[in-house]
Amino acid sequence: MTTARETPGVNEGPAADLVGQVARLFFEGQLTKVEIAARLRISRFRVARLLDQALADGVVRIEFRDAPAQDRASGRAIEERFGVERCVVAATDDDAAVARLAAEVVDGLLGPGEAIGIAWGSTVGRVVRAMTARNDPAIDIVQLAGSSTSLDAGTDPGDLRVVLAERLGARHHRIHAPAFVESTELRAALVRQPEIAATVERFDSLAVALVGIGALITSCGVPNSSLLRSGALNAADLKQLSGLGAVGDLLVHAFTADGRFVAPDLTGRAIAISIEQLRRIPHVVAVAAGLAKVAAIGGALATGVISVLVTDATTAGALLGTASRSTNAGARRRPALVAPGSRR
Repeated sequence: MTTARETPGVNEGPAADLVGQVARLFFEGQLTKVEIAARLRISRFRVARLLDQALADGVVRIEFRDAPAQDRASGRAIEERFGVERCVVAATDDDAAVARLAAEVVDGLLGPGEAIGIAWGSTVGRVVRAMTARNDPAIDIVQLAGSSTSLDAGTDPGDLRVVLAERLGARHHRIHAPAFVESTELRAALVRQPEIAATVERFDSLAVALVGIGALITSCGVPNSSLLRSGALNAADLKQLSGLGAVGDLLVHAFTADGRFVAPDLTGRAIAISIEQLRRIPHVVAVAAGLAKVAAIGGALATGVISVLVTDATTAGALLGTASRSTNAGARRRPALVAPGSRR
């Protein structure tokens, strides 16, 4: 009996990288040992040994929990259709189920001592409250945008930052400033202030970002966006976004249905992480569900910023129904494939 020959170069780099890659393919991708061996061009016996090592080293934790059911077929279809790295779909339309699945995704991506950026909104708030408790004072929770007094306590990024820090036993870093200011000059002056600058400087060291997707245009005609609810934009701003074809927003960044970011003059007045900085974060987890957000979710995926989408089955079905077979504009361009770490 013959086995697949191992290709030179596959095992270069830390051994943990290969362990994590094999574990993710087996436990999350649902690939068989034979399929993994063929994909990585190593023997299936080595795959078995690496899986044993993943369990022994704690790379994979097996917990018997009442986890929400998933619609894996829809998740894989969205991954293929939109080019997103990973899509997790709750089998029901329960907001709590979506939040729990998103919390599990974030928990698996965030390693010990790493930094996570957090946005705003009711969806992000539910995910934060569903996070598994830890006690890691080396983790940094970073607020990704300024706030507004118009946001509810359960959706404000400053409040959510504190709640997540308490859940994880972590440190937190705030932006004590509004999301938008009157001019680019005022923005530049504020981000030079030591307290704000200390937080903004952390944008470039984030391992994970947790964001929602706002809908500026919905089927019922009523926007569903924390950006609008914040009161940060006036009537003229909204008219401008409508004229530019904006359908949704990521934090303070509005985008069109084909994934183009628009209104740079508005974002130039925003105290928030930039799109360029978001693109450089290894894992940008977006959580959004509801038929009113289908167009916005499609546009957000087309931007190429999102690496992981968490949604529900009804939304996933509608999203697939509106996409063409050739849609792949949102495929995220990454500098290199990095195998998951000890918790990924």
